[in-house]
Amino acid sequence: MTTQLHERSMHIDAPVERVFDYVQDPHHFFEAFPEKDRAHMAIAEVNLTPDGIGSTFRIMSRMLLLFHMEFTMTREEFVPNERIVDAVSAGGVWTYTFEPDESGTTLSIGFGWTEKWPEAAAQLMDRMSWDGDHDLDLMLVNIKKAIET
Repeated sequence: MTTQLHERSMHIDAPVERVFDYVQDPHHFFEAFPEKDRAHMAIAEVNLTPDGIGSTFRIMSRMLLLFHMEFTMTREEFVPNERIVDAVSAGGVWTYTFEPDESGTTLSIGFGWTEKWPEAAAQLMDRMSWDGDHDLDLMLVNIKKAIET
């Protein structure tokens, strides 16, 4: 169960297989973040499994530019060309869905806080740590640019 879910979608002029292949790479997850966030983040220790499920990658970052944070992302769902779900050890869930459309793919990205965070804490963390809808829009633009160029 998640709270404070942000979800955004964007059309990408590429087939589902190409979009999925790009998004499944954890390095591209990191590269999709807005520059202001990437300046204080690094990706480390990427371990991919053959079937996708159980793949992990570690992100190091700074919270409010003061506090060092490290968290691990674990791939909990991996349905080729349809869906990826990555759980964050800090209590978040990233969900990607891939839908063929008339001229390419509609990619949707969602984020929510898990039950590790009480509702009030999830709302506070959500407000302090990012601008969810805006940042997801920027991530989608970055992914779209990378795939279409």
